[in-house]
Amino acid sequence: MKKKPAEGKAVFIVTRLYRMLGKRQKLSFVGALLIMLVSAGLAQVVPLTVGILTDDVLGGSSIAFLSIMPYLLFILAASVFNETIKVVRRLIVEDTCTRIEKNARVAAVRALLRAPLAYFRENMRGNIHGMLNRSLDGTTKVLKLLFMDFCPSIFNSVAAVIVVFFKLPLILAAVMILVVPVGILVVLRQIKTQKGIRVELVRSKAGMDGTAVELLNGVETVRICDSVEQECGRFANTSELLRRKEMKHHKSMAFYDCLKFINEAVFTVLVIGLSVYMAASRKISVGEVLTAYLCFTQLTSPLRELHRILDELSESLVLTDQYFRIVDIPEDFSYQTPALSGEAAACREELPLLAAEHISFAYPENPGRAVLKDFSLQLREGEFVGIAGPSGCGKSSLMKVFSKLEQLQEGRVFLGGRDLGSLSRRDIRDMIFMVPQSPFLIAGTVYDNITYGLDRKPELSEVMEAARRACIHEEIQRMPGQYEALLAEGGGNLSGGQRQRIALARIFLQRPRLLILDEATAALDNTSERIVQAEVEKLIQEEGTAVISIAHRLSTLKNCDRILVIEQGQVVQQGKYEELTACPGIFRDMYLGVLK
Repeated sequence: MKKKPAEGKAVFIVTRLYRMLGKRQKLSFVGALLIMLVSAGLAQVVPLTVGILTDDVLGGSSIAFLSIMPYLLFILAASVFNETIKVVRRLIVEDTCTRIEKNARVAAVRALLRAPLAYFRENMRGNIHGMLNRSLDGTTKVLKLLFMDFCPSIFNSVAAVIVVFFKLPLILAAVMILVVPVGILVVLRQIKTQKGIRVELVRSKAGMDGTAVELLNGVETVRICDSVEQECGRFANTSELLRRKEMKHHKSMAFYDCLKFINEAVFTVLVIGLSVYMAASRKISVGEVLTAYLCFTQLTSPLRELHRILDELSESLVLTDQYFRIVDIPEDFSYQTPALSGEAAACREELPLLAAEHISFAYPENPGRAVLKDFSLQLREGEFVGIAGPSGCGKSSLMKVFSKLEQLQEGRVFLGGRDLGSLSRRDIRDMIFMVPQSPFLIAGTVYDNITYGLDRKPELSEVMEAARRACIHEEIQRMPGQYEALLAEGGGNLSGGQRQRIALARIFLQRPRLLILDEATAALDNTSERIVQAEVEKLIQEEGTAVISIAHRLSTLKNCDRILVIEQGQVVQQGKYEELTACPGIFRDMYLGVLK
């Protein structure tokens, strides 16, 4: 596929930005453009009026302050009015940009939340976070640069050009105008040479964000290992590489800034010299000399700004491109529900609640290594099944396949008699609830965390009952604020066992048809685990909930109706707890602690 040229890509990015605008936002920008046109015209009032005033004063026999007062008041009124409408334009643009940023942020977060899980395994979380924030800043900055800097500069320059050709001799006007194309050529060359460096800098900063977040997430381990200096040294080396890249960029920028200044200085001297010469030759008046100089500054001021604007615009377009890369991340397969027909779409009522038929699975990053091989399982409502096996045998991967978090390569899974592939995330949410070993807690109240994922807002008494059943109610009562107590990000102000019990309390509000416990009680003491397990078993009796429980602590699986023992993605043993502990095999080896 052919790469788009830089200019074509810039147009493509701006076009996509324009398509993001709603009708109201487009009308707001049209209003801002009209204000710019009026402002550009008003900006020419000063050079024209000063020229006329100078000629009138020099042409008169005497100078009276009252005679020049109307000119001065006119200049003042035009200037004040111009600044007033500029303020209005700025408010319109800022209001529109903040609305766009809000919508863009929501769109980016939605794209990330619906992205394939492989994307997060391949990219550092901090890298994604840093890139998201910088790309959003770049996206809104593009619009601000266009409507607050670039367009006003262009309109002012065009207005100045019209005045120059209207008021001054052609040769003087032509010399004045030449400063523009020469300056633009320098800027375009600057943009072309620096684009690659800007992309490199953006990626380097994103990588450093990823490293910083990684270190902050592991700050306790860093302290235990006393590796602060080692990590700071690693970070310093990366920072030094970034500094060198930035200095290379700044040296080039300084060189091009010097060329721009020389261009402006040369043409300033030419314009002043030619204007004075023509005034001495009586080809233009003294007032027109002033008009010429002031109009030239009206050209060079926007041109000077244009250098900065195009430079910043180029950098912002790189960031905006990164934003569109985020929102264009392919949607995870689980959100793409295929339209099945015939037998595939039919609900097979003869099947149990969960049926897995000869499924095989490998992670997309390593398709050659099968995690699950020809695996089959049938789970009836109200059945309690345990899953055991050595680390890395595929237990958690199996639960991800059942929850449609990962896509199987072969075989079929049926949930409630329907093909798992035909079920939407909402369908799965209504049937399955999973409690992982490391539960997800938000920075919010205890109440918010226990009710997370519910469409309804349950009564506090119902939440308290759920907490009692999860053996966490009494500890919540001792917290300042109780159920309104604020939890830190990830439940950082709770113990591991408290975090797990907050997540377990959700079970008794969700009351799912299928409950998956993935090492969900690993951080609990034996007493708390027994109480919670008894409540889960009561839920099985009350609701007919089917339960799959993964555990390394094998005593957790004592009350299971049956236990599947997995090794290398296949079932190698099956039976009740007492049977498996008595028979030679992996389960007995794990029970005795002699598994190699």
